[in-house]
Amino acid sequence: MSPVRVLVRARRARTAAVLGLLTLIGLIAGACTDGPRGILDAAGPQRHREADGAHHGHHAPVGPPAGAPAPARHTGPQGRVGQIAVECGYSHSAFDDPIVHPGHPGRSHRHDFFGNTTTDAHSTLATLLEGDTTCQKRMDTAAYWAPSLLDHGEPVVPSGSIAYYRAAPGVDPTELENYPPDLRIVAGDMTATEPQSTDLVGWACGLSSRHHAEPPTCPASAPLRAVITFPDCWDGVRTDSPDHRSHMANSEAGVCPATHPVHVPQLTFVVAYPISGEGHDLSLASGPPITLHADFVNAWDHEGLGREIELCLHRDVVCGVSSNRGEEPLFAT
Repeated sequence: MSPVRVLVRARRARTAAVLGLLTLIGLIAGACTDGPRGILDAAGPQRHREADGAHHGHHAPVGPPAGAPAPARHTGPQGRVGQIAVECGYSHSAFDDPIVHPGHPGRSHRHDFFGNTTTDAHSTLATLLEGDTTCQKRMDTAAYWAPSLLDHGEPVVPSGSIAYYRAAPGVDPTELENYPPDLRIVAGDMTATEPQSTDLVGWACGLSSRHHAEPPTCPASAPLRAVITFPDCWDGVRTDSPDHRSHMANSEAGVCPATHPVHVPQLTFVVAYPISGEGHDLSLASGPPITLHADFVNAWDHEGLGREIELCLHRDVVCGVSSNRGEEPLFAT
């Protein structure tokens, strides 16, 4: 074989090797880029499934700027994955409930509060907007709370919480409207005597999408959490009602009832606890674990939440995906 042919073949071999290496690098980069969304796809934006999420930044959503080309859609079981995920640390506990027992401190069973650090029986929209927050998104000064979890009668300090805002299953995310300021919502039934639907409230281990009416025994790698999903249809008029429920309703197959025609984001609130293994005797301050419920008062910066809804939910973009750092045990797997 001539020296020229040998040289040509050698150059072709090197070129093929380089192209192969570039292809491999591209595949690895693509896998890394799609990694968090792949987790979200597996979970799906539905009432009973949670994704691994928390926020990297504090002010701006992790989404494209206004006017940018529409992003590629990463569809899950419900066809959508757009969500806003806000991690909010545990703030304090008190025998207060500013929705059910406003102005009457000590009248409620014990609650654990997240988000707004000033929440108490006397909270109003004005006081909440002036308060500080444990949430990573600083414009989220909303108040979130749930009944305290007890183990052998002693309160358990929560590990933290994450609030997920999404379009409910089947809902066109472009139809979502911002919450009105001071919207007050109760989810779950604190008077339940039978297991509630696990599509709406339930207990799970770590990131598992399998929800239970009673707390399961969880491994240390996936500790216990409570998952509560709030109604997503608003009557368009009231921010509260005498029973604290009738101004809101749940959508069905993406449709809101005629009495509650306004689509708002579906809030799923997740509370994590440092509970795993055997030997626990768990109850809630409201009663047995089947009485799981949670409350929400919208005290977000109104324009800020509106931008998040437009840039994240309307565009079907994931905003606030967790870095899943090892030192953050909230949803360890």
